[in-house]
Amino acid sequence: ALVAMNSFTDNLRDSVRLQARALLGADLALVSRQPFSPRVEALLDTLVRQSRLARVTSFAGMAYVPRTAGTRLVQVAAVEGPYPFYGEIRTEPRAAWNELDAGRHVIVDPSLLTALSARIGDTVALGEGRFVITGSVQSAPSDAGVRFALGPRVYIPARYLKETALLGFGSRVEYEAFLQLPPSQSAQALAERYRPSLRPERVRL
Repeated sequence: ALVAMNSFTDNLRDSVRLQARALLGADLALVSRQPFSPRVEALLDTLVRQSRLARVTSFAGMAYVPRTAGTRLVQVAAVEGPYPFYGEIRTEPRAAWNELDAGRHVIVDPSLLTALSARIGDTVALGEGRFVITGSVQSAPSDAGVRFALGPRVYIPARYLKETALLGFGSRVEYEAFLQLPPSQSAQALAERYRPSLRPERVRL
C-alpha cells in the first residue's frame, strides 16, 4: 500500500508540473508593467547562458481592416523567440504559427475575423503598422501574454512592434520574459533566490 501511495504521489506531482509548464509555456516567467530595468536585463543575460529565452509584449490597440472598414479593440501580443517552450499554439492553417516571424504577419482569434468580416489574407492595420492575416488561433497556453486581455488576441512578430507606434504615453503594457531551464535547474529554487531582489524592480516572478 505504501509503494502504491508513493507511486501515485510521484505520478500526480509529475502530472501537475507538466501541466503547469504547458499552461505557462515555460518553466519561469518574469512579468512587469514597465520595461525591464538594466538590472533585470543583466539577470536575464545571466540566466540565458544556460536557458532559452522568449519575450511577449502585450498591450491593447485598435485593429482596422480596410477591405471591410471594420474596427475592433484587440489585445496585441508581440512575440520574440521560440514561445511557447511547452504546450502548443494550434492555428489554422497549421503552419501559421511557425511562419509568424517570416514577415509582417498576424495571427488572430477566430472571433476577430467574424467581428471584422475579415478573412485570411486580408490586411489589418494596428496603429501605424500594416500586417497580413495569415492564420487564426485554435488553442494556446492560457497565460500567453494576455493576463489583462481587453479583446480578441492578435499575435505579431516583436520586430515590427515599433512600427505600430502604439506604445506611447498612457499605454497599458505588460512585458514578459519566459525561460526554459535545463533539467538540472529548479524553477522553484530560482524563484526563491531572485524574488526578493526583483520585488523592488516591480517584477513578478
